[in-house]
Amino acid sequence: MEYKGKGNQDEEIQGAPAVLSDAEVSERRLSDTFTVNRFLYLQSQQLVHMLLQTSDLQPLMEILLVSMPRHFGFPVSELWLYDPEGVLVNLIGAGDRYDGYLQLHQDIYDMQEMYDLEPDIVRVDATDTRRFEILKSDSQLSQAVLIPLMDSGRIIGSFHLGLEDDSLALGDAEEDILANLGTTISSCFRAAVTRAQASRLTMLDPITEISNLRGFEKDIAREISRARRSDQPITVLLIEIDEYRDLYANYGDVTGQFILKKVAERISSGLRATDLLARLSESTMALLIPGSGESLGEDIAERMRVDIGDFAMDDGRGAVLQVSLSIGLVTWEPQHYQAVDMPQLARQMEALANRALRSASDKGGNSVKILRLNTLLV
Repeated sequence: MEYKGKGNQDEEIQGAPAVLSDAEVSERRLSDTFTVNRFLYLQSQQLVHMLLQTSDLQPLMEILLVSMPRHFGFPVSELWLYDPEGVLVNLIGAGDRYDGYLQLHQDIYDMQEMYDLEPDIVRVDATDTRRFEILKSDSQLSQAVLIPLMDSGRIIGSFHLGLEDDSLALGDAEEDILANLGTTISSCFRAAVTRAQASRLTMLDPITEISNLRGFEKDIAREISRARRSDQPITVLLIEIDEYRDLYANYGDVTGQFILKKVAERISSGLRATDLLARLSESTMALLIPGSGESLGEDIAERMRVDIGDFAMDDGRGAVLQVSLSIGLVTWEPQHYQAVDMPQLARQMEALANRALRSASDKGGNSVKILRLNTLLV
C-alpha cells in the first residue's frame, strides 16, 4: 500500500480499479445494459410483490404451490423444507394437504445432495439423476429448475419448478432473477414461521394443548375455502364429554383437567395430520375432517365414541376413570350445496353441529347425531 501526501484524497491502493471521472460514471450509467427474458422478469416482480404482501404461513404456501406455477405458466411446483424438530408439521401440516408437493425433511442431506458445495440455481433434465428425486409424481416433465432457499449461508429448503420443454432460456440474468426470487421466498418464509409460532401460542388451549376457540374459527374458515376450491367435502364434529360438570363437581379441578387432557390426547392419537381438533369451551371440542363426506365422518365419530367409552384413565393415584361422548355431525359437500358466503356457511355449520350435539346429549349421551344442511341455509 502506498500513500501520497497527508490527506485521504491522495490515498492510492495498489491493484484497485482506476477511479472514474464524473463524466465516465454518467456515460457508464447510460450505456451499461443487459438482456433478460422480459416475461420472466415481469412475472417475478409481481410474485415478489405478492410474497412481500403475505404475512401468514398458509397463504404463503398457497402462493408457492398453487399461484406460482400458474403465474409462470409452469405445470407444477414443489417445495422441500428442512424440519428437523417437527415444528413445521405442527404449523402447516403434512405434504398431502398439497397433493404431496410439499415435503418436510428431517435430514438436511436430501437437499444438500441437490446442489453443489455453494448452492445455486440448477436446471436438470431427464439425463440428470436429480430429476428422479424431485417431482416424482410428474414423470412426464422433461426438465426442472431447482432454487435453493438459504438462511445465513445454510440451506433451509429447495423450491422446484417443473418444465414440459426447454422453452425457458436461463442465462446469467435469468438465473439472477430466480436467485433473487429464492432470497425473497426464504425471507418471507422465515418471517411467516416466526409469526405463526407466536400466533399459535395465542390459539392453543393451555390445558389440552390443542387449538382453542380462536384457532378453530380461523381453521374452519380456511378449510371451508379450501374445500370449495378443491370441490371436496368437509365434516365438522362437535364433541362433548358427558356429565362433565358432575365429574368436575365430584372430583375437583385437578381431576377434571386430567380427564380433558387424556380425552384430547386419545382423540388426537387417531387423527390424520390434516384433521384439526380444538377445545371450544369447558367440556366441548370440535374436530374438522377435510375431505370427509357424511358416511366417513359418521364412521370416524362412532369409532371415536366407542374408543373413548372403552378407554380407562388411570389418574396415578389409584383411581380409574371412564367417560362417554356425545357427538354432533354436519357435512358440507360443495357439489351438492352451492355456497357463496363462506363465513356465513361456517357459522351455519357450527350452529347445526351444535344442535345435533344438544340432541345427542339430551337423549342420554354416548351417541352420534347427524343433521344435514338445507340448500336454503347456504
